[in-house]
Amino acid sequence: MATELSKPRGAFPHLREHGGIVYVSGTSARQPDNSIAGAAADDLGTVSLDMSVQATAVLDNIESVLTIVGLNRSDILDATVFLVNMNDFGAYNAAWAAFFEGVPAPARTTIAVHQLPHPHLLIEIKATAAKRGED
Repeated sequence: MATELSKPRGAFPHLREHGGIVYVSGTSARQPDNSIAGAAADDLGTVSLDMSVQATAVLDNIESVLTIVGLNRSDILDATVFLVNMNDFGAYNAAWAAFFEGVPAPARTTIAVHQLPHPHLLIEIKATAAKRGED
């Protein structure tokens, strides 16, 4: 069963693999239909953004990308996380802990950035994973 993924918004793949190491491109909460999980606008155009929903969606999207090469969250070795606002760190950190509950969490670095490619994105994560038995 192939997982449906959002189409990259540039000339880059979802992942590259070399020597048993899998590099996952920066991944957001964008869904295959181009909506953004955790972003909604009311009838007047007021936007609400939910870091908990976005962080969970990003992690789920990364795991969906990893399934292409037969991997899952337990194979992630390292992650670099980009947050637009460090005030969202608590909600992101809770989503991270829930996602990795029961499996070894990867090493990670969290960086504050000025903005991401869409104004409704609060978080982006790039990850590195390894094929089992090849570390």
